[in-house]
Amino acid sequence: MAVTLTDVEGAASRLRGQIVETPCVRSETLSRVTDTDLFLKFENLQFTSSFKERGALNCLLQLTPDETSHGVIAMSAGNHAQALAYHGSRLGIPTTIVMPRSTPNAKVEQTRVFGADVLLHGNQFDATRAFTECLAEERGLTLVHPFDDPRVIAGQGTVGLEIVDQVPDLDVAILPVGGGGLMSGAAVAIKGRLPSVEVVGVQAERYATAVNAYYDRPTVEAATGTVAEGIAVKSPGTLTLPLMMTHVDRMLTVSEERIEQAVFDLLEIEKTVVEGAGAAAFAALRGHAELFRGRRVVLVLSGGNIDMMILSSILQRGLVRTHRLIRLGVELPDMPGALAALTQVLGELDSNIMDISHQRTFGGSSVRTTLVDLVLQMRGEEQVERVVEGLNHRGYEVRLYQ
Repeated sequence: MAVTLTDVEGAASRLRGQIVETPCVRSETLSRVTDTDLFLKFENLQFTSSFKERGALNCLLQLTPDETSHGVIAMSAGNHAQALAYHGSRLGIPTTIVMPRSTPNAKVEQTRVFGADVLLHGNQFDATRAFTECLAEERGLTLVHPFDDPRVIAGQGTVGLEIVDQVPDLDVAILPVGGGGLMSGAAVAIKGRLPSVEVVGVQAERYATAVNAYYDRPTVEAATGTVAEGIAVKSPGTLTLPLMMTHVDRMLTVSEERIEQAVFDLLEIEKTVVEGAGAAAFAALRGHAELFRGRRVVLVLSGGNIDMMILSSILQRGLVRTHRLIRLGVELPDMPGALAALTQVLGELDSNIMDISHQRTFGGSSVRTTLVDLVLQMRGEEQVERVVEGLNHRGYEVRLYQ
């Protein structure tokens, strides 16, 4: 069943006043950095912090009275679960969410906070999905698919309608792709209103299933996870893929490092928190800069539900990449006062010691020396060079770990 511009426009009328019409704001700084005229669509400002509210609510608002009374069910460990739970509770529709047993407890509890009956079942996707489908049939519940449902696709497509209304003379729209609900719906809307706009989809390299399907390439299942778990989907939908083939102009992939750096940059420069999937569009803009230079571009920041431990790791790794945290190894004579002398020199070089490890057994070129590992806070690469040169000038042998 195809989704049309009329379907998306109908969804927009249905959703009006019940979700946030998120801002789409020009970024002066990032425009200069990327050599584009860059606008950011802040879907992370929805109440549940992702675009998923649009599709979930559009589906709930079209249920029959019998379906409403029986309730709905969905399999999700992420944003779809929270969106469906929140709007189901708001509308008085009983909502059941099935999550894999491996789902972090924070996500389970957050979904329960929104009023859903949360069940944990299965350790693998297929087991959880099969259980969800059986339970839906057994209890007479309406299954709300996270992306492969025409009502969900049309709801997500309202992002595209807002973009074309908010950004005049648009050249390019870049959106993340998981199962394809957002990408296909938004592409239908954008192309229906402005056929000249180039619509670009983005996936993580480790989960490029939609990209490979789009270009008719084989897919090898990823052996490791991705920081963009919100778009780590095994295959695009049977409804979404044909829509993407018809309305999407280009599909790109981005590396884990690019996604991490995009999360870091958006927080540092725009002061906005996005999850890995939400940063994928910006990662693509940076990673494929030659495709977009000099053009007016909109990026969809699709969500902001990032685990705090993952965010902490990304920030620490970002500080290392930008040379604001460095690790040095310095060999010292194994004698009283040597370590104190080193720390005094580092202070004179305006270096803040964040961590220090004094290693006798596993380091040093002889039994009369010892290796000191240091983590230092820097202002950037220029200061790193001054510190290393300063230590060398004072006779220290320095190893700069990359």
